[in-house]
Amino acid sequence: MTCKKLEPLGILTLTTAAPRIAAVVPNGAADIDALISAFAHDLIAQGWRVCGLVQEFLADGPNCEVTLVDIAAGTRYGISQRLGSQSTACRLDPGALAEASVVMRRIADENADLAIFNRFAGMEAAGDGLAAEMLALMSNDIPVLTVVQQKHLAAWRHFTGGLAAELPAERSALDGWFRALHGG
Repeated sequence: MTCKKLEPLGILTLTTAAPRIAAVVPNGAADIDALISAFAHDLIAQGWRVCGLVQEFLADGPNCEVTLVDIAAGTRYGISQRLGSQSTACRLDPGALAEASVVMRRIADENADLAIFNRFAGMEAAGDGLAAEMLALMSNDIPVLTVVQQKHLAAWRHFTGGLAAELPAERSALDGWFRALHGG
């Protein structure tokens, strides 16, 4: 595998065999969750075994609820806590995230062609959240795709040992990575 960095974004472009780990780096212009979800469902429609969790935001009055959706089964896991309007604490519900993690833990048994994690974010950067599930799938040589915001890129690069592709938030980049991954 050889990768080439594009300046100034630091986005890797694939020049030969694709790394089996990739992160989409949002640019703020694309609805990253809709992009990833459409990509996953199109692959499923083509007969690929794609498993994992995609993220949805549900507006509920003044609140914004975050939900993880099991790509294969459609099961929804609400992972937001209502902490009140004056709270400055993280609204992520660790218990609900742990409940959703079962989706990720069964992927190796399902012989998936691709595992999608909704995010590599602060919890994963600290070794919590879905970090253990990511590492388990990576060590089982199952291709992994996730979303990583710019502020977490250094932690992501450390977490993956620099072995992951960083893709722009464009459908053509996702399609190209997946084709290269599977020799197409």
